[in-house]
Amino acid sequence: MASQPPTPDDRDVLANLSSLPEGPRNLLRLALADRVTGCLVGSAVGDAIGLYTEFFTAARAAVEYPEAKFTLHPTPTHFSPDLHRCKHAEGEWTDDTDHSLLLLLSFLNGSGGPGGPARGLPSQQDFAKRLKLWVSDGLRALDRPPLGLGALVGSVVRSPDYEEKPQEAATERWRRSNMQAAPNGALMRTHPLGLMLVADGDEARAFSLAAEISRATHVDPRCVVSCVIGTGLVRACARGEVATEQHVDDLIARARAWYESEGVTGGGSEGTEWPDLDWDELTAHVNPADGLDGLKLDESGKIGYTYKTLGSGVVCLRLAIRRISTQQAPSVAIAVKREEVFEELITDLTMRAGDADTNACFAGALLGAYLGYSVLPGHWKRGLKNGDWLLRKAEALCKVLGVMDGEYNGRDDPDTEIAAGKPPLTEAESEMRWAVLSGDAQTRITERKTARENAAKERANKGRSGNPVLAFVKSFTTGPSTRPA
Repeated sequence: MASQPPTPDDRDVLANLSSLPEGPRNLLRLALADRVTGCLVGSAVGDAIGLYTEFFTAARAAVEYPEAKFTLHPTPTHFSPDLHRCKHAEGEWTDDTDHSLLLLLSFLNGSGGPGGPARGLPSQQDFAKRLKLWVSDGLRALDRPPLGLGALVGSVVRSPDYEEKPQEAATERWRRSNMQAAPNGALMRTHPLGLMLVADGDEARAFSLAAEISRATHVDPRCVVSCVIGTGLVRACARGEVATEQHVDDLIARARAWYESEGVTGGGSEGTEWPDLDWDELTAHVNPADGLDGLKLDESGKIGYTYKTLGSGVVCLRLAIRRISTQQAPSVAIAVKREEVFEELITDLTMRAGDADTNACFAGALLGAYLGYSVLPGHWKRGLKNGDWLLRKAEALCKVLGVMDGEYNGRDDPDTEIAAGKPPLTEAESEMRWAVLSGDAQTRITERKTARENAAKERANKGRSGNPVLAFVKSFTTGPSTRPA
């Protein structure tokens, strides 16, 4: 029997932490803060690792990274030397994380201090303004350029009335695709929405918010239901409500029930007939018989499909649950195992290539919310570019949610403003930025090609010389004969 969702009347212990004795209250708050932070950092780390193989086939990934291991600290694994990857430095996240941060910063900007987590929830219009600025100027808080813009998002955001009517603009663009476009650009950013409502007892509010923000760019029902499920799972993992695969299945069932009763009509856009969802197709992606193999993540022409990304995250969560549930070791050993689980799953997912950064970003959000920040791989956390900044924003979120001591007022944090308190980039500044980026990328390509060539020469030399002792012995046994003919 499916478990019942929390009711709004409960507001359960997470919404009433102050009613608990001090000891249990502090432990629960620590666990919540760890999982909230784990979700945000885990997604960014997954994004940064996934970039190593984005757009490759699995076969190409195996050639480019034969050791199937990625290190970010102290000496990062070098990217394959191509322009797509080398626009970034190793350890940088991509547009996937940038877009999720637009939602997080919107929420923090509307939070005047500690209090109810429902304060300042992002709206379609606020997100649309932030996304439109990102398309032109990037993430101003960190002065990151807008790399990796998806085709659908780009076409929607450039619509003349996008800021005022984002859903209508998104619907029009979707119609022009013959109502077929269902990419993963909304799912990749949805995880902060689940965290914003982690202490709210009404699961349906998280479903509703996820659907609303999805439709700011992606109105296809498959995109919407992907975001509903993804947001719900992040929230449930962060709340500690996911311990078995049955809990995963139950939440997916509740998300489906919510969508069928309320989610379809929430689509708005008069005159639009929303196609029925093929629930068997969804099930085949979130619980495939062959696990990650069954998702064919590097399938030509289909790598960006929203169900592939949804499935990759859900399958990784299932695999993590199976590994954690079989552990019968002391607590210290379990902590080590948990760290291994995250790294092994994200590495395996990355080596399957396809839209690897987006798949690993979403999977990293789920795994981070399930496992917690404290057991994310240390060398990945330390090597994440702008990781300290991200940790400060995670801490701010925890304070707003009331799971960490201290106060935070988003109005006093210029990073949360739409333009981060900075003037728009001039045309000259924008051109200079792209020129510098292009030069840096070419330098990285040259350096990484040289490093690969040197490594290949070193391997070849080692192969010829082999073990020096054996080579010495071999010279007496296989060298030219000194006897007369």
